[in-house]
Amino acid sequence: MSSIPELGGISATSNDSVTQKQPNVFTSHSDLNKHDEHAADSRNSEEDDGEKEKEKKEEDKEEDEQEKEEEEEEEEEEEEEEEEEEEEEEEEEEQGEEEEDEEEEEEEEEEDEEEEEEEDEEEEEEEDEEPKLNYQRLGAGIGDMLKKDSASATTVSERFLAMGTHWGVVHIMDFEGNENQKFQAHQATVNDLSVDLDGEYIASASDDGKVVINGLFQSENQVFNYKRPVKAVALEPHYARSNSRQFVSGGMAGQLILNEKGWLGNRDVILHSGEGPIYAIKWRGNLIAWSNDLGVKIYDTTTEQRITFIDRPGSSPRADLFKCRLCWRNDVELLIGWAALVKIAVVKSRPKDQIKAGFPAQYVEITTMFQTDFIVCGIAPFKDMLLLMAYVVDDIDEIAHVTGAERNVRKLAKRPELRIINAYNEEISSDALTLHGYAHYQANDYMFEYLTSQDMFYIGSPKDLVVAKERDLDDHIEWLMERERYEEALGHAREAQVYGGSKRFNASEIGQKYLGWLLDRNEYGKAAEQCPSILGQDAELWEHWIYAFAGARQLKAIAGYIPFKEPTLSSTIYELVLNHFLLHDHQSLFKTVKSFPPGLYNIQNVIAAVEDRLKKDKDNVLLMESLAELYTRDGRADRALEYFLRLRRPNVFDLIRGHDLFSAVRDKAVLLMEFDQYLYDQEKKKREEARAKESDKAKDMSEKAEIPQPHDPTAEEELVKGPAVQLMVQHTEEIPIKRVVPQLKSHPRLLHIYLDALFLRDPHLSFEFHDLQVVLYADYAPGKLIDFLRASNYYSLEKAYRACEQRDLVPEMVFLLGRMGNNKKALMLIIERLGDVERAINFAKEQNDDDLWEDLLKYSMDKPHFIRGLLQNVGTEIDPIRLIRRIPNGLAIPDLRPALLKILQDFNLQMSLREGCRRILVSDSVAMADQLQRSQKRGISCSEETLCARCQEPIFIAGENRLPGTSISTFVMFFCRHAYHDRCLFMDDQDTMPKMKSTLAKVTLRAKANHAALVRSKRGRTPCPLCVDQAKVDISAR
Repeated sequence: MSSIPELGGISATSNDSVTQKQPNVFTSHSDLNKHDEHAADSRNSEEDDGEKEKEKKEEDKEEDEQEKEEEEEEEEEEEEEEEEEEEEEEEEEEQGEEEEDEEEEEEEEEEDEEEEEEEDEEEEEEEDEEPKLNYQRLGAGIGDMLKKDSASATTVSERFLAMGTHWGVVHIMDFEGNENQKFQAHQATVNDLSVDLDGEYIASASDDGKVVINGLFQSENQVFNYKRPVKAVALEPHYARSNSRQFVSGGMAGQLILNEKGWLGNRDVILHSGEGPIYAIKWRGNLIAWSNDLGVKIYDTTTEQRITFIDRPGSSPRADLFKCRLCWRNDVELLIGWAALVKIAVVKSRPKDQIKAGFPAQYVEITTMFQTDFIVCGIAPFKDMLLLMAYVVDDIDEIAHVTGAERNVRKLAKRPELRIINAYNEEISSDALTLHGYAHYQANDYMFEYLTSQDMFYIGSPKDLVVAKERDLDDHIEWLMERERYEEALGHAREAQVYGGSKRFNASEIGQKYLGWLLDRNEYGKAAEQCPSILGQDAELWEHWIYAFAGARQLKAIAGYIPFKEPTLSSTIYELVLNHFLLHDHQSLFKTVKSFPPGLYNIQNVIAAVEDRLKKDKDNVLLMESLAELYTRDGRADRALEYFLRLRRPNVFDLIRGHDLFSAVRDKAVLLMEFDQYLYDQEKKKREEARAKESDKAKDMSEKAEIPQPHDPTAEEELVKGPAVQLMVQHTEEIPIKRVVPQLKSHPRLLHIYLDALFLRDPHLSFEFHDLQVVLYADYAPGKLIDFLRASNYYSLEKAYRACEQRDLVPEMVFLLGRMGNNKKALMLIIERLGDVERAINFAKEQNDDDLWEDLLKYSMDKPHFIRGLLQNVGTEIDPIRLIRRIPNGLAIPDLRPALLKILQDFNLQMSLREGCRRILVSDSVAMADQLQRSQKRGISCSEETLCARCQEPIFIAGENRLPGTSISTFVMFFCRHAYHDRCLFMDDQDTMPKMKSTLAKVTLRAKANHAALVRSKRGRTPCPLCVDQAKVDISAR
């Protein structure tokens, strides 16, 4: 802000001049004569006294007169001499003054020249000093916005840039300045903006007394009216994720108000008041910093306590004259810029033993404080220094005491500056900014925002917005190159290679520019000396610069530096001969290539020359023929292959198979497919020409050829069998599918042909691309889609359904809905879109769902043709009586009688089949029962080695062990072949177990039978104990 001189009231007083009479010191000659006459009259009156006295007096009188006349003459001479002396002195003084003035002027001129030289030197030094920041004026839509309106507030987040205007509009823009959203949030000036860390909500404060919070990604808009102008607002950092949705605001009411969401709605909590208007608020983490007329305060939202008060010096200008600028460097360090004062405050935690009840656990320490010679209208961290936006004034103290009337008389302001200051108030750099209309703005008109993640700084004025960013290595190299300091730039580029290299420059490019600069300055010796380190082992660059030296006729300078090994240069460096045929006669070039053996010339050099020529004439057939021949002769059939494909040589596929060049065509899928298309077009053209000749309609055919022909459905079928497609399909290992598909994605029809051929060969080959293949079939071969859907299990049902739905492929949609289990919707599609009764019945049969049959019956009751179709085709899946009973009375159904007859015939047939089946079943059951009975009556063989399943002793007891008076050993054998002693089987019931007599001779067959019957009756139908236990173990294991 320009200094304004203090203007006081000017009062002038007029004093009357007082004239005083002074006695005359000198008398004139006329006065003397009068005096003499008077004396003569007196003497005449005394003549009577004597003539002697009279004569004597006359004589005395004459003597006196003579004396007086002499005295007067002497006096006049003296006066003239004095005047002459004074004039001479004055002339001498004037000459001395003139000489002094001349000397002073010479000294001043010398001083001015010295000052100008010093200023020029300073300007040169400033020009040579590299700036620290890069600047870019944001254009796009900002210029149009600020033509009609003026910016009053800005803010920046990780996702966008926001600007508030004097008309109450909030603009949301990208970082290029393009407008994405706009809110007419207020009816007056927007004073402040705040965005949460997630970039989802933006709050604006305005002179209309309102705080408006807009959701940027949802239609959520909240308005809070505080009746008086609101100057600052800050959202809770995690506002979008917070349940309380807190924000703080303050303004002319002098209250810092915290608004939060509760169970009963939003409520306001006054955190502080009574110290004047609030102009700035910054919220980071759990700390809120704000400024009022008395100073800056910090509030801890966690403990709900005010931590500190940082006072504003008493000598400071009024708080409203220069707004306080706040910026959090991190979670605990606050940067404060207010008028010409800068402070850095650090929030620290008190030791536990010093914490007292009722006092905050944290305190603030001012680590840095200094005065500036400018007004701070923006502050931000820059590495370990500060970046200050300076509003330069002539006299800060003078501005501080400007009255209201004087403030209206503005001087033109100076350009604002961006200064980098260290902690000792030492200026590191200073850049003057030329913002639109800067001469008419005051310090409070400027806005300054800082994007932490990218170290970007946004400088705003009512009509302009500029972004500043720290210069990087590429900027430094570019700055050196702009000043033609190539050697330094090259050194920095080489140093950067150790750390990954420069993003925009490389040492080779800079070195080549350096060489060119040296050649332009005729420093050939130094240029040649630099060549080995710059060109390295790049033979192509060596050749280029050797040609440059040759053009300057300075080959002698570089001759000592030309390498012979690593790299070895081509023979063309020494020959410097151009191929005349390449420049003038391509036909002769082709003949020469075919006739000359390759050993007569450097075939590599010729190939390079021909390729360069071909880049200028891409469709030159002779050049391609020449290159194909050259590559073939050089043994590089893989490179020749590309030109054979472009030339559409029919023997190219034999070449691929014969030389095993499959790897060479991996990346040439498009060329191969286009080759097939070319062959098909040629064949089609031949057929058309043949038909035209036969029908004598060549003219009509040529006219029709000018009209776009409809898609030929047979083209895909023929192209699938094409040689190129079959080559890729038959050699998927050498030409991987994953390598081919990306190449053909920009040619969807060719991709469809390739994938279709793969599917025909093996449905599982291209399973990874079946989702894509669904879309391609739907676009290019809808008739094949249903078969593909039935055959494949590798596609997404939902994606396939969407593709079919977009193209209205109803049968395919029905099939997919059936596979997805949405049978009802599928049935409705068949009924409503296809109207096919038979298809609906078949679909219901396939799904075998009673609910689906019920839906079909309900839909058919008012449709005679559907009822007839059901009667004719329903079969055994549904009871015909159920269908007939549901037919509405009086409904006319065409061909009802044949349908009913068919139902009766089908029913009779079913009954006959059922009776036949029943008889077969009964006969088979009887036969199987007889077989089971016979098998169970058969004896079970056992031997002396058979062991008891429980005691593991032999079933048969040896004769010497059979003692008189004991029971004969009885055992039981189950059909599972497990045998048990009777004592082991009836271990828990020995007393009731039947026994036989001890004498074996007395045991008869009848006794044995009776004993076995008793044992069987005792055991009942209980199964084998061992098998039962094993079954229990198996069940528990499951």
